[in-house]
Amino acid sequence: MTPSGIQRFIVKPRKIEELVHHDIRKMEEEVGPLFRYMSREMVPEADVTLLVRKIERNPQASDVGPSLHQHVVNQLYCLLGNLEVEVTIEDEKEIVLGPASILIPAGKNHAIRFIAGRGYLVNVLSGASYG
Repeated sequence: MTPSGIQRFIVKPRKIEELVHHDIRKMEEEVGPLFRYMSREMVPEADVTLLVRKIERNPQASDVGPSLHQHVVNQLYCLLGNLEVEVTIEDEKEIVLGPASILIPAGKNHAIRFIAGRGYLVNVLSGASYG
């Protein structure tokens, strides 16, 4: 049964088991689970996708993270806590210490690799669906 009224806009997070460009199982084992909090698939009127990963384990500078890819919409990463990641945008790499935000413009090849720390990685995509 489809919820009606305000209830259809209120959703519970869903654990993500599969996602393009991501080795979800490996990432979950090494850093923690990934949850979808909002998307067009969850609420048809949503014009944003919100993913949250709780970094529960301290990665040991491994190669854990999505492979180089791009989106047709802007993407925002927010590092909450003392996370340390390596972000690649096109052919440039930068180490980023949280708390911080990283904007990935639409159409730019990018990847993110977990290095150290604990906290949350919040991922916001405008417009189109993700994965």
